[in-house]
Amino acid sequence: MEINYSLSPFTWGIDKVNKAFGKPDKRDLIVLFGYMSSWKTEFTYSVARKNIEQWMSVCYISLELPEYDMKLRIARKSAGIKKIDFQNWNFSDNQKAIMEATFDRLENTPWLYIIKPDTSDMLSIDRTMRKHYDIGCRMFVIDNLDKIQWDENDNSRYQQISSALQDFKNENNCCIILIHHAKKPFNKLQSYMPAGISWLRGSQKILDNATQVIEIFRDLDPETTDAEKSKVSLFQYKDTFEWANGFAEIYFNKGEYVDAL
Repeated sequence: MEINYSLSPFTWGIDKVNKAFGKPDKRDLIVLFGYMSSWKTEFTYSVARKNIEQWMSVCYISLELPEYDMKLRIARKSAGIKKIDFQNWNFSDNQKAIMEATFDRLENTPWLYIIKPDTSDMLSIDRTMRKHYDIGCRMFVIDNLDKIQWDENDNSRYQQISSALQDFKNENNCCIILIHHAKKPFNKLQSYMPAGISWLRGSQKILDNATQVIEIFRDLDPETTDAEKSKVSLFQYKDTFEWANGFAEIYFNKGEYVDAL
């Protein structure tokens, strides 16, 4: 057996994160988890788009939202428009232009496939992944683990699902990013702090199969400044191939993730 010196074809899309965690790689099963409104979907969409810019095809499997709803959500948030303001037409012409441009880009981006399978069972997801693997996709994003249906009881479903995804990425030499939720906090004050690995649902069963486990966190304290609310922290709790001690702070600014404001 010889060493394969090929470079990773993937990227997190931000140099700071690539340096902190290393680039995503073939045969990676990366679990990205966090509290509600921590911008898990927005971050993984950004990762998908940055990989497309490197001539990679990406399949984004959305189990929560149909294709149109997901594209609209990303476009609206890229323009900084809240849901209630969108519903009441309470946004500026500039925000409207950003939203429409982002939505148009989503509609016309080649090599990005946003798919909502007919059903959310693992067999349907596997079928969707294999179909898009055959047309060139080598990175897959699944949003999210809790929406995947499985016949087994709750005590084994996390183990069985993550094992099935582990087998797929090993067999097909591809990268999978699996979005997951942290357990619900006891109170609002707890949600103003990072959850930590113990608050990952089904943590031990998922840890056994994931090659990386990363928490994404955003401070939702109402008293936090706008600049602090735009800051996103990433904590790496597991990396099969290295000591897991990665940490990166990035910012969501005008629809883009950047190293600093």
